[in-house]
Amino acid sequence: MTYDTGLESRIDEETGLWDFEVTKRKMFGGLGYFINGNMAFGVKGDKLIVKPTPERAEALLAEPGMKPFEFGGKSMRAWCLAEPDVLDEENLPRLLDLCRQYALGQPPKLKDKT
Repeated sequence: MTYDTGLESRIDEETGLWDFEVTKRKMFGGLGYFINGNMAFGVKGDKLIVKPTPERAEALLAEPGMKPFEFGGKSMRAWCLAEPDVLDEENLPRLLDLCRQYALGQPPKLKDKT
């Protein structure tokens, strides 16, 4: 599956304004974005994979255009999937900010240098 490079560009534009490094790598047939080694959000097809706090995930799933992220036949309720029609100029930055806040609150994952 390919991913939406237009959405990738919009995300890169938004994260380029942040004062720390956000890295990305191909995964899930799309892209994963990482903050301090923790996956914070991603792109799958034309949808945004959202990783908010578990409490916030429950509230997000009640919003139109949001559903649980499924991978490998499993529903990951703490991860949400935002449909393209809810990724407008106001909501995309809001969702990315929720992910950023959660990821920054997690201990950094350091790569094993062995």
